[in-house]
Amino acid sequence: MNAWEQRKFGSLLDETKNKTSVEDEDTLLSCAINGMYLNSELFSHFRGASNVGYLKVKKNDLILSAQNLHLGNCNVNLRFEHGIISPAYKVYELVDCNPLFMQAWVKRDSTKNFFLRASTEGASICRKNIVWEELYKQELLVPDIEEQKKIGAYFDYLDHLITLHHRKLIYVKNTSKFTQNDIIREKI
Repeated sequence: MNAWEQRKFGSLLDETKNKTSVEDEDTLLSCAINGMYLNSELFSHFRGASNVGYLKVKKNDLILSAQNLHLGNCNVNLRFEHGIISPAYKVYELVDCNPLFMQAWVKRDSTKNFFLRASTEGASICRKNIVWEELYKQELLVPDIEEQKKIGAYFDYLDHLITLHHRKLIYVKNTSKFTQNDIIREKI
């Protein structure tokens, strides 16, 4: 087994600050607790007056929310080749870190506590803001890149398997309801 080493979180990231300069420069994306989406998949309208100054996002970038990060609003963009996202987020290129490994790590329950330790109370007691300097200094155990690839691929496979079984479950439930309703109608 390859050795894992303590790394500062900030050493795994390189913040990008590329911003849009014209309206609708690229596809508007949203970062949600359960993944990256087209803004149109989550909302029926654009919520701001303009998207000039929005952050440019590339595939495999890490997106972190400035508020309530401890609730899990963070993702590696594994879905879209490029897009733009609200400047309320921070966007990072990963440094010597496999995107699938990082996505699995940010979705762990224990990672929420990692983010909470770098948070301070915000505008209300239920809102927590990230103290970025504190977050970057925190340490975590990280394997070498080859081990990261294996771990990332394993958890990515599990995510896909869970999604397939969830879809199958929904299909079976819907089919079962249809069949039960047919049986009831026949008896009437």
